[in-house]
Amino acid sequence: MSSRPLIFWIFLLLPVIAAEKATYDDHVFPIFQQSCLNCHNPDKAKGGLDLSSFTATLKGGSGGKVVEVGDLGSALIAAVSQSGEKRMPPEGEMLGAAQIKVLKTWIEGGLLENQSSSARKPAKPKFETTLRSNPAARPDGPPPMPQHLLLQPPVVTARPAAVHAITASPWAPLLAVTGQRQILLHHTESLELIGILPFPEGEPVSLAFTPDARYLIVGGGIGGKSGVTVTFDISSGERLLTAAKEFDTVLAADIRPGFDIVATGGPSRLLKTWNTETGELAQSIKKHTDWINALDLSADGVLLASGDRNGGLWVWESQTLNEFHTLRGHQAAITAAVFRADSNILATSSEDGTLRFWEMNGGSEVKKIDAHPGGVTALALAQDGSSVTAGRDLKVKLWKSDFSHARDLAKDLPALPTAVALDSDAKRAFVADSQGLIRVYQTSDSALLGEIRCNPPTIETRLQSLALELLKQTPDPSIQARFQYWFSAAINTKAIETRKEAAQSELRLGDSQNRFGEAAATLASKADALNEKRNQRQRMQALLEANPLPDVAEEIQATLHALDWKVEEARKALDACEADQLGLREAIEQAAPVTQQALASAAAFKDAYQKAIAP
Repeated sequence: MSSRPLIFWIFLLLPVIAAEKATYDDHVFPIFQQSCLNCHNPDKAKGGLDLSSFTATLKGGSGGKVVEVGDLGSALIAAVSQSGEKRMPPEGEMLGAAQIKVLKTWIEGGLLENQSSSARKPAKPKFETTLRSNPAARPDGPPPMPQHLLLQPPVVTARPAAVHAITASPWAPLLAVTGQRQILLHHTESLELIGILPFPEGEPVSLAFTPDARYLIVGGGIGGKSGVTVTFDISSGERLLTAAKEFDTVLAADIRPGFDIVATGGPSRLLKTWNTETGELAQSIKKHTDWINALDLSADGVLLASGDRNGGLWVWESQTLNEFHTLRGHQAAITAAVFRADSNILATSSEDGTLRFWEMNGGSEVKKIDAHPGGVTALALAQDGSSVTAGRDLKVKLWKSDFSHARDLAKDLPALPTAVALDSDAKRAFVADSQGLIRVYQTSDSALLGEIRCNPPTIETRLQSLALELLKQTPDPSIQARFQYWFSAAINTKAIETRKEAAQSELRLGDSQNRFGEAAATLASKADALNEKRNQRQRMQALLEANPLPDVAEEIQATLHALDWKVEEARKALDACEADQLGLREAIEQAAPVTQQALASAAAFKDAYQKAIAP
């Protein structure tokens, strides 16, 4: 390709700058004429491509169209930028940056033929929707899994509460579930509980794994009072980072892969980022008009998406919180906003019943799906780009990576689905509901594989259940006899310990009552002495008024002050005894039902044991 002086290209670009639009006749054809028509003309249309006329250029070649309205990833741009397999020109210097800019301006401007032409509209989305390479590549070594974490739940309830959130590790067979002041970690294949992360700050509401699966950030708090995020090390259960100081619960939270920024949203309607080193508020954006209940950071850490209950949906630059895209389309509350693993696609769901996919280059919608009449309540994406949704129609649906419908995983659920997740291999889908139950489905055939309840019993209760199962599977009389002896000893020991604690509380109460009586007697004695002195003072006062004696008056006054001080000390001792007595009485009241519960549990288990070993 022959070179031209710089002034040539300046004059070539002047019409573009002046008119702010590029046309084929004025700007594109001169570039083709200079560099392309030797191979792409009517007489020698290499690859079936003729660029000598506007109509022929739009028609394309044997490989299809080379330009599409608004598509900067078209074959023409890839060829002249020499970023694809086909390069133009094949020999010599590639087009300059200014020339490529003209071609891009022409494509973005609607492929105008001349200055009097109208811009063409795109016939279809111009974004490559297939899953591209994932920057968050699988970490080296075995994926992080819990190691020797707490298994005794800090909160035990008779019934489970609604599940706020569930999320699956991107690389490990691990599912995190919100519980009551705790996060439960289950193995996605065995469904076994393998770890518990206490969350004493309140109710956990949001969960998010980091792209490398090593850490889990939890957002939550106490509604109308406080909100916080805690980032846990999945392997050790250690609380690595506590960030965000809110005055209401945190409804959505995520942390950048570099661990420098935590993003939060909630009832305040403010999108906030927090500096993890200082704990201080870094940025606060007042753009949303309702509660922010959906938030996600892209795997590459560049973008942050947030959605609210009013259907507002934005994408921001995560470092500065500068607005990147305003995504308009949803007509009701946003229920989820999730970036695909390669960070190029954002998937969103809404109470308007739609599932939408947005490309991040230009912020355009590439796919809209009417997924669930009445509203989509939950959405999750897998590493391979497939997704799962649940809705108010009580259905669960699986979608392929090309956004087409794969199959229904469930119909007519018994309760409203509140959260969904896909495991790291997209082989299992997890569906949580408002009654605290998680159902597990096989994605290949929709088979129900099992269930998880979100109120785990104590270790003792789980061991008892396991022991009964073992007894059923091992009807060996000698083993049964040993087990019966062990269990009876365990029950008796537990009952003895409980009764011993109650007896000790009663002894402490008795001792406190004795001290209370002594203090009361002392106080009464002091009070009588005080009354006697006061009577003496009144008599002396009357005498002093008749015949003043200053020295005597001062002595009486000093005596009365000393008595007042001693009586006050006695009153303080009496108050301490009353507080001690109240605490001990509460301890006894609390010990009594524990004792009764232990005895009732022993009786129930003995009955279950007898049934288990009955012939």
